[in-house]
Amino acid sequence: MDSAVPADFESAYRELKAIASRELARHAGHTLSATALVHEAYLKLAGHTAPADRVHLVSLVVRAMRQILIDEARRRQADKRGGGAIRITLTPELAAIDDDDSVLALDQAIGELKAAHPRMGEVVELHFWGGIDFGEIASLIGVDRRTVHRDWTAARALIARSLGAAPPP
Repeated sequence: MDSAVPADFESAYRELKAIASRELARHAGHTLSATALVHEAYLKLAGHTAPADRVHLVSLVVRAMRQILIDEARRRQADKRGGGAIRITLTPELAAIDDDDSVLALDQAIGELKAAHPRMGEVVELHFWGGIDFGEIASLIGVDRRTVHRDWTAARALIARSLGAAPPP
């Protein structure tokens, strides 16, 4: 983004803060506020090329917030290396991931999914990490809502398999 605050960012600030609030509410143990997370995401993106449109802006900010939260989990994990079973529910309404090992394993599984199936990875990132509903995702990425739902269902199964868990019902 340019050094001046882009008008798109200012107009989307409330939406981005709501996304950050939802994300932080689902994942216990974070010390950042929603405002701080949005500002950290902006700082992470500052100096890069301005987003082409709202879709690009939301995708970039959600990805930056995810990276910030993953980096925070890695820092916390450095102090406490532990084992244990990984148990993750890929449902934004039910997810309360507070185990750093699980967060990092999920991030790796989503990264692998994005490499193999970019659109599915985008759907997971926007819905799980961004808390954006399927209808909004469909309009953001330019596909039908049913396609987003099918991508979400398939992605959950692929991620569960990658994590060594039983596929979700």
